[in-house]
Amino acid sequence: MERVREILYELVREMGINETVKLRVVPMKQKVASLSFKTKVLRLNKKAVKVLSRNELRYIIVHELIHLKIKDTNHGSLFLREMEKYYSFEKAYNFEIELIRKLL
Repeated sequence: MERVREILYELVREMGINETVKLRVVPMKQKVASLSFKTKVLRLNKKAVKVLSRNELRYIIVHELIHLKIKDTNHGSLFLREMEKYYSFEKAYNFEIELIRKLL
């Protein structure tokens, strides 16, 4: 859990997010992660934390923090432009495939 908290705090600073984001690692049946705009709680799937690498967890956290940064839950053009600052389309695609492989 501590390694995930370190990744989160590092990314909050790196991404220029000026809000306090709390972390909860919880069992989740259908999601890898979620973030509440209201409570600023990032929830990570307990299984994901156990089986994913640091880089894969970093990718998931970046993904969720982008939603907070742009104040939008959609994966539209604004989201994609922000994501490209951290991961190329190809790199993001490869992470997504690996996450599916490991978590199914």
